[in-house]
Amino acid sequence: MKLHSLKSETNMTDGKILIVDDDQDLQRGLGVRLNANNYKVSFAMDAISAVSMARKEEPDLIILDIGLPGGDGFTVMQRLSSMANLASIPVIILTGRDSFGNEERAAAAGAKAFLQKPVDNDVLLTSIEEALQQDTAAGYQENDTDDKATLSNNKILIVDDDLDLLRGLSVRLTANNYKVSFATDGISAVSMARKEEPDLIILDIGLPGGDGFTVMQRLSSMANLASTPVIILTGRDSFSNEERAAAGGARAFLQKPVDNDVLLTNIEEALQQHTGAPHATK
Repeated sequence: MKLHSLKSETNMTDGKILIVDDDQDLQRGLGVRLNANNYKVSFAMDAISAVSMARKEEPDLIILDIGLPGGDGFTVMQRLSSMANLASIPVIILTGRDSFGNEERAAAAGAKAFLQKPVDNDVLLTSIEEALQQDTAAGYQENDTDDKATLSNNKILIVDDDLDLLRGLSVRLTANNYKVSFATDGISAVSMARKEEPDLIILDIGLPGGDGFTVMQRLSSMANLASTPVIILTGRDSFSNEERAAAGGARAFLQKPVDNDVLLTNIEEALQQHTGAPHATK
């Protein structure tokens, strides 16, 4: 589907995009490309003005560099996440920095995509389109007053160090009206769980900073997280791992790659067992 046809169908013709980068040539180039695709563009050149401009413009999407004067892009994301009217704005990282470490950190912070300069026009526009689609779907979900839709705000924390899997699961779960957050190692998994208090956790076994079983053990010691249902999704052999997962309280043990229907059914069943209420999937 071409960008202009999608935007026509979803009323995103006047979508506002804030570009945060201290490279004026890049700003001008992106401005021309995005204006040509019917986006309204505003600019900020440093971390402080980025937050100020976001508060003023309330953009539909932010394209954000990591290296900025006055604080890096991760600082900007952290400040935006603390503001109720800005926390849900989709962010695409566009940077000249190496992806190693930075891509994982961006995904954990909630970035919808991690792109490196120079970026191909089609890749950029596709990433914008997908991020806006996900955000629009979430908006429909929040404004729907149907009883089933009110049950579709369940939060799922995905813990895995495979960024491609994180992106894939995010698209699949967001399309089924789940709110998704991420962690890429054992330490940030516990930290993110404490912050988000998710309704369910999808957890890999093999993780940096402590394996999945260690994460489950730490969560079980916290009163507000001990009963959170956990689904193990791993590439490891089921022999002994499945038994250990069950003993640790996991609701299901799934192996990669997982069928979409199998995953969604297990999520729904785990949530039903936990809350006694069904989740309305699409």
